[in-house]
Amino acid sequence: MRIASPSRPMMMMSRTDKEARLKDFISEAFAARGEDAVREICLTLFVRNPDSPVARALHAAWAEGLIEGARILLVISETAVEEPGTPSILDIPGIECRVLTDRIFGTAHEQLTVGHTRVWIGDCLRRDPAKRDAFEIYDGNDPTNCVFALASFEKLWSRARPRKLPHAAGLSPEIIASQSDDQNGLPYRPRH
Repeated sequence: MRIASPSRPMMMMSRTDKEARLKDFISEAFAARGEDAVREICLTLFVRNPDSPVARALHAAWAEGLIEGARILLVISETAVEEPGTPSILDIPGIECRVLTDRIFGTAHEQLTVGHTRVWIGDCLRRDPAKRDAFEIYDGNDPTNCVFALASFEKLWSRARPRKLPHAAGLSPEIIASQSDDQNGLPYRPRH
């Protein structure tokens, strides 16, 4: 018996192409709202780690000011960054982040929702993000699929735990100042 090949060829793209396409997908939703900047758009993202192409695309869109005024909810499986000095999605101020370390979710697919109509689904979490990704679905105008994706995200959000941020209270003012761009970065110390 002969096995037929797939009717459409599997699309392979480089990581940078994928990130650019995802950034465009995200920014299109913000461009569609036009002058109505008051209308808040919520982004939900479930990813393997900060080096995931969709996480990098979201960070790039934020860095370029394309997603002004958005509420961003992130569920992440691994918080380690390959190159610690590089900016990542975890650096976005105001992002609400939770960590889901339960390995049972290794077969879950990465997912992004933008607003109430746009959904992207990508490779599963156990797949190495450095490899060329073969699976992704873009759905740009289907509120029904978005309802299902948001329901799925809510379940993941409820299972995840809030990300613990480094506690700065134990740091000396000199260390805080050395990490600041402000020349007068030392905090004011009132005399008692």
